[in-house]
Amino acid sequence: MSGAGKFLIVIVVIIIAAILITINIGDSSKNKELKLIEEYKQSLFKVDKDFYLTSTQKGTGQAFIDFADDSVILLRQQQFPIIGKTELAKHYLNHENEKSPLMWEPIKAEVSPDGQLGFTFGKWKYNEIDKTGKEISSYGNYVTIWKKQIDGSWKYVLDGGSTTPAPNSQR
Repeated sequence: MSGAGKFLIVIVVIIIAAILITINIGDSSKNKELKLIEEYKQSLFKVDKDFYLTSTQKGTGQAFIDFADDSVILLRQQQFPIIGKTELAKHYLNHENEKSPLMWEPIKAEVSPDGQLGFTFGKWKYNEIDKTGKEISSYGNYVTIWKKQIDGSWKYVLDGGSTTPAPNSQR
């Protein structure tokens, strides 16, 4: 085999090696990115659970205030939006601060690739006592949009939901 032939084989081997290394680096980088996104999701899922736990300890209103971003928007059925943390605090000062009659559970969390925004989706149940002393329960789903803060914590920027039939009435 001539010198040019050997040189060509060496070049082809170098090119193939470079391609394989690039593919492996790309796969490794993609795997690291997917692992990081999964960590973000788990972190956000835990924050939503902590949010609920705080509501059982401090009351619903205080939890909604504590976990809110300054520019929060709260959407509730048959009400105008509550915009801003100051208005949110006013809303809850005039309403409930008892231990949470609102129960919720996150079902899913998704996070942007950069880990700065995410949402949680879940189900809720609200118990109240009517004038006769009978407990009445309402059910629904919620979505909460979260934003990572400068200090690394998550605060919600938008929260809203809808009512649903009772879980046992699903088809």
